Amino acid sequence: MEKHRFTLRLLHTSEYPAAVKICARAMRDNPIHIRVFGHNSKLRQRRLQRFFPTLINYLANKGELYGAFERDLLIGVLGILPPGHCQPSLPEIIRLLPGLLKSNSLFGTARTLYWLSRWARLDPVTPHWHLGPLAVVPEHQGKGAGRQLMELACQHGGNDLLYLETDKPENVTFYQSLGFGIIKTVSILGSQCWLMTRSQPKRT
Repeated sequence: MEKHRFTLRLLHTSEYPAAVKICARAMRDNPIHIRVFGHNSKLRQRRLQRFFPTLINYLANKGELYGAFERDLLIGVLGILPPGHCQPSLPEIIRLLPGLLKSNSLFGTARTLYWLSRWARLDPVTPHWHLGPLAVVPEHQGKGAGRQLMELACQHGGNDLLYLETDKPENVTFYQSLGFGIIKTVSILGSQCWLMTRSQPKRT
């Protein structure tokens, strides 16, 4: 079946709240988010809507935040961080903390910090483009928006590595179809996570 083609472009600041809602809704039931933000789905989505503004703003300031549009409707989001900007500096961490603290319960915040610090320590030392989050609203999933966004991301970076994490087995298959390979599988808070990379073809 032929996939629909969506319009892709960088998001404007005024569109960040819509991007937050898409990420919170599309990623509500990710296994790691259930572990971190709790088992109550409605409460978890509210917490994610408080969590993602911090991440979205960091992505937009340090990298690129793309949207996929169906006509004028934003239906998908992808963040791309260039080499050297995957991990925030100490001053940046201090600025990010208030947003993280208000997104979850006290115990949940400890889980949030543990999860993010584990992912940070697993980040490849090789220069790489860090991809994610990738989120598409449920009613548009399977129509090609996620693949189109990822194909755009794969055009970045010259000869640099592309890197991402996922906690969903079906996403592993999807990323493998785009040329990504598993470099490591880890358990974080009892949730299995796959770390994946894609080597860019050498340019002559």
